[in-house]
Amino acid sequence: MTGHTPTQVVRVDRGREVKDIVYANSFKKITSFCAYHDKFLELIGPDAQLTLIEEREYEFAHEAGVYVNSTDSIYFTANFQTCDPIDLYAIDCKKFQIDKLDYPEVVQANGACQYRGGVLYCSQGDRSTPSALVLVDPVTKKSETLINNFHGREFSSVNDVVIHHETGDIWFTDPTYGYEQAFRPYPVLPPQVYRFSPETSECWAVADGFIMCNGLCFSPDYKLMYITDTGAIMAHAGPGDGRQFSFNPRGPSTIYVYDVVDKRVLANRRVFAFCDTGVPDGIKCDAEGNVYSGCGDGIHVWDKNGTLIGKIIVGGIAANFCFAKGGMWILAEKRLYFARLKIKGALVDIECESTSGVVV
Repeated sequence: MTGHTPTQVVRVDRGREVKDIVYANSFKKITSFCAYHDKFLELIGPDAQLTLIEEREYEFAHEAGVYVNSTDSIYFTANFQTCDPIDLYAIDCKKFQIDKLDYPEVVQANGACQYRGGVLYCSQGDRSTPSALVLVDPVTKKSETLINNFHGREFSSVNDVVIHHETGDIWFTDPTYGYEQAFRPYPVLPPQVYRFSPETSECWAVADGFIMCNGLCFSPDYKLMYITDTGAIMAHAGPGDGRQFSFNPRGPSTIYVYDVVDKRVLANRRVFAFCDTGVPDGIKCDAEGNVYSGCGDGIHVWDKNGTLIGKIIVGGIAANFCFAKGGMWILAEKRLYFARLKIKGALVDIECESTSGVVV
């Protein structure tokens, strides 16, 4: 049933939590705003509310989450595990009407971001179509492939993408999840992070050493980059029929942070945080620099120092989300939520208020 979800605000007794395993695990299935620090309560505000917008029998709300001003809609993608080929959707932010989309150049899409007023999809590709970044104008329905290889070697399955709005460069992750799900051929590149300049048509590998690099985002001042490693979830015994995912608790469920040097180079990698439930998939910052990530029980929130300050619990996996006017859209697989929040996302002024969608 859709509609307002009873919004509990749960305060965690940290002194008890560190000594009581049952208590520490008791919050993970209760839909609530779960505060580990008072700072979290300041962020969500006194009128915080969680609304279930849509619920379906399959995992229709999995990845992307992109607001586009010209259509006042959120664009998102389904989960291959229950939807092959992966469906594309948009929800009207006022009417809450969901439309299924058809962009032929976007094949097995995953993440996306707003770029030049359109939607820049991570088109993972398939066995005959290379993985690529594909820009779609949601008004004209026209699409353009921006990049689909690294000097002749196909990307594995481009996963998530962000824009450095000061330089115009496009940064993206390329793990091997397409192969893990048996719809992409054996990889010819390791899991890496890339920087692409549309202006010069040059591409650089900027970070490696991941099991499965996944989500990425900049801090509000673009001086830091956060990248998640979700290697705890993969087809550990081989791809099989494409639905052999399993969770290895000894694998990485980690967020790393890097210094962004000269707006182009990543340096000084260190652990920022470890996700206690599932893996940290999509990741974004708010306007104050706090870090949010979609995890196994909802959205986890850390302060700038990597201290867990709160969670938006939806009782199951929330792979991704996006900030928009008035709050946050949460993609929780079979459920789509809207969380009314006081805090604004770091890119709301650029993506939701600017008509161009990009500042260069």
